[in-house]
Amino acid sequence: MVHSTKPTVLLDLPAHMTSAQLLPLVIDLDREALSPRWIPELFISSVRCGLGGTWSFMQTCASGRNSLDAIVQSLPGLAISDGVLDPKIVALVMEIHEEGGKVILLTRAFPALARRLCDTKIWADEMIVADEDGDVGELERLAAVMARCPSGFTVLPSDDLSLWRRSGNSLPSASLYSQAEDRASPEGTFAIWSRAMRLHQWCKNLLIFVPLILAGHALDVKAWLMAVTGFICFGLVASATYLINDLHDLEHDRAHRSKRYRPLASGLMTIPSAVLAIAAGLCLGIILAASAGPAAVLVIGVYIFLTLVYTLILKRIAMIDTVALAALFTLRLLAGSVFCGIAGSPWLFVLSMFIFTSLALAKRFSEIRIHAARSDAAIPGRGYLIEDGPVVLTFGAATATAAVLIVSLYIFEAPARQAFYIRPEFLWAAPVAVFLWLARVWTLCGRGSLNDDPVEFALKDRASLALGLIVAASFGIACVPA
Repeated sequence: MVHSTKPTVLLDLPAHMTSAQLLPLVIDLDREALSPRWIPELFISSVRCGLGGTWSFMQTCASGRNSLDAIVQSLPGLAISDGVLDPKIVALVMEIHEEGGKVILLTRAFPALARRLCDTKIWADEMIVADEDGDVGELERLAAVMARCPSGFTVLPSDDLSLWRRSGNSLPSASLYSQAEDRASPEGTFAIWSRAMRLHQWCKNLLIFVPLILAGHALDVKAWLMAVTGFICFGLVASATYLINDLHDLEHDRAHRSKRYRPLASGLMTIPSAVLAIAAGLCLGIILAASAGPAAVLVIGVYIFLTLVYTLILKRIAMIDTVALAALFTLRLLAGSVFCGIAGSPWLFVLSMFIFTSLALAKRFSEIRIHAARSDAAIPGRGYLIEDGPVVLTFGAATATAAVLIVSLYIFEAPARQAFYIRPEFLWAAPVAVFLWLARVWTLCGRGSLNDDPVEFALKDRASLALGLIVAASFGIACVPA
């Protein structure tokens, strides 16, 4: 017979309550604790373990929900994160831990998963494994919890608590759980989708218009329409590849200081929704590219291929990752030439490679500084060690200097070849502005004041916007008759 120890109910956490007064929270993994994203999350983690992990998932998936615990047990390298838990419960667990409380997992079907979650000491502190089914099993579960928590405990609300009621224990209130549910953001809002698809990053696609303007076709309406088509095409494809990157980097993003708030990493967007968005973005982008001709399809295909190679391989190779990022920006310039039917400028492509390599190195240097402050040995998911900081700084400054030199050499050569530069002397404001902007980026980088993404920084920084306006004005005035 089970003794009737009454678990004290944990409601709102008063500010004066000490950790000694908090009762252990018991979470039943077999009921409402697992997220609906549990199977997709496990699949993504299995894929990251290689072909063996993918094959293990496919073999056991058809055997039933409970058999998936065998995947966790058979793959020691499988990453288990908060994505497998209901977001409401994750929020609740974090609050309990912040108050100094203890979390205990109760399970029969998922012992390997519970053990992995306890090993992290982030999501749970202890586990209780039940061996029986039916009423006898429920009594054994209740007895085990009471033996582990003789002073009382808190449980989450459930649809099936009849045995807990019959045992004489008062049912827990759903207050705290409801508060956690209120804190969870609903999926499907425009803000969540815009963040997931990085709509603010579409500004990078403005590079598509640069060849059109520099080639002297600023008044060509047809060329502008094709450039707009290219802008939308690259925007859709880029958003799809961002989601692919987020799916691949779920584990690292959840451990990152700012990336953990991304919709996929935070649980605001489900994996199936992301997969559908990826398919839609890629298909629509390729269809738009096909309307501009086979050359445009080839450029967009190279962009997709390079992005996937970067996500899967190159982003973990030091220095090569920055060159790959610069190549992705340069492909946008090439796309502008292809969509508009304009001959591309080698000067522009070389400048793009140097300037965007420098910005990519600035981003890596900022990450190195952040992790060095935490005494980390390396950057998770990257190929950089903390000791690489001086080398990254050196090459970043060198590529920035080369970018300024290329702009200057172009101005020496351009007036002789481009008749539309009527007043070329005004072009000399451009290299000065480029130098000042890159110097500002690297100065802030050295101070540790630069945002993770230099492009986002440029869009919000008034000095950067002013210098960009100076560059645009210098080229505009140079083309206008006196």
